[in-house]
Amino acid sequence: MNFTAVHFSTFPNSKDVKKSALLINADASKCAGCMTCMLSCSFRLDSTFNLAAARIQVRKLVNHPNEFEITFTNDCDACGICVKYCPYEALTRQRARKEV
Repeated sequence: MNFTAVHFSTFPNSKDVKKSALLINADASKCAGCMTCMLSCSFRLDSTFNLAAARIQVRKLVNHPNEFEITFTNDCDACGICVKYCPYEALTRQRARKEV
């Protein structure tokens, strides 16, 4: 399963109205469920390791014991800290520019 978190921000000072999308792509087939992404996210936010505070969530699938679901909360700002610390390269980040 692959999931993508998409976040848009406007650049008000540009001549043309443009939006920049920061994308975090999650490849659940590479995820080992270590939750390093969640720990790094929560530490960036609150300076504590708190899985419940993370804006990325990793859940074990009930009927598939070795598979995980990766989701992002609406508060995720695609900072990329989860991508940086994922030891399995299950997360990737890209920037896409699009004229509106």
